[in-house]
Amino acid sequence: MCKFATQIYRNVMIKNIVFDFGGVLVQYDYMTFFMRVMKSEDQVKKMLTQALTQEVSDEMDKADHSFRYYIDRQEQRYPQYKDVLEYFDSHFVELITGETEGMRELMLELKALGYRLLGLSNWSEKVDDVMAKFSIFELLEGWLISKDVHQLKPHADIYESFCKKFDVKPADCLFLDDKPANIEGAKKVGMEGIVFKDVPSLRVELERMGIMNHHCE
Repeated sequence: MCKFATQIYRNVMIKNIVFDFGGVLVQYDYMTFFMRVMKSEDQVKKMLTQALTQEVSDEMDKADHSFRYYIDRQEQRYPQYKDVLEYFDSHFVELITGETEGMRELMLELKALGYRLLGLSNWSEKVDDVMAKFSIFELLEGWLISKDVHQLKPHADIYESFCKKFDVKPADCLFLDDKPANIEGAKKVGMEGIVFKDVPSLRVELERMGIMNHHCE
């Protein structure tokens, strides 16, 4: 019996499959979510370029302050969006449309092959509600989330914190993320990486790498 299934790829022994959360384990839809409280897609797009920009989202995920702190600050800056921001705060978990199709089955296969399944995600404190609602997260042995370490992908420090927390070597990890920049960040610290698009495409890539072909004896 072997303790971990490992596969040699580019002279690397992959033992750990590391999953991003949003866009990989679960899916989200900002437009549908905000259209419940706004009148048009153009209004939603305008709001996302003002009150809830990527920069603001990153601040929430890094969590140097509470999620509520950033909501209050943005309401002060953009009072015209106060009701929208309140809805975002109180109904956040409804932003998530569901688990990624086929991902649960793939994770169970990888787990059965002996790979260690771990999580690494940029997310705010709202992630706790999401993880409580969707049981796919129970398939992970553990995780590191940006809000807990006040670090963000694609910066090197969060990948280093991840490796330290789980006592793993970067070269032993295959990271899956839907954002190319985060995969580049992982590769810079020595991890392997795949930009996630959908489960069928991921399966093809895992099979090409030999990940799905290894069995413990």
